[in-house]
Amino acid sequence: MRLTLLLVIFCFSAYSPAFGQQPLPQEELSVHLRSRPKMRLSGLWTGELLQNEGGIADRFEFTMQLWQNGIFLHGTAHVKLGKIWAEMKLSGFQLDNGSWKLTETEILRSQKPDDLSWCIKRYELRIGYTTEGMTLHGPWWGSSKFGPCVPGSVRLKIKKRSA
Repeated sequence: MRLTLLLVIFCFSAYSPAFGQQPLPQEELSVHLRSRPKMRLSGLWTGELLQNEGGIADRFEFTMQLWQNGIFLHGTAHVKLGKIWAEMKLSGFQLDNGSWKLTETEILRSQKPDDLSWCIKRYELRIGYTTEGMTLHGPWWGSSKFGPCVPGSVRLKIKKRSA
């Protein structure tokens, strides 16, 4: 009987406020239970992909068409340098720190010389705000059939929807 009583007291204390403490007031409780802000990243993002020194170019035209479902994203990335271009399928999710981890999963279409291998990239992008609107920016890294790619960064802004 005594063991059962101790077990009940232990279980009760594990699921209730500590002895002698009052529960948090509702206004304090709401601060602790806030969810992530609701941001809609769905849309066409345009900008540039930058590659560090040693890559085939330092700057590429770059777009991402993204569709968001909660903390998940999927879509396509399109990279272009003159007549060389590729469209990649990508997917990802939001990390606990608020950034977005995206990974290219396959090359859908491309045009390139035979001696070039496309980089399949991973990104960690953060949301920013400017007077012109919302931005996505951050580093990328990846690999090709020749090995690791020279990494770089991405800077994108969302194309405004026309009314």
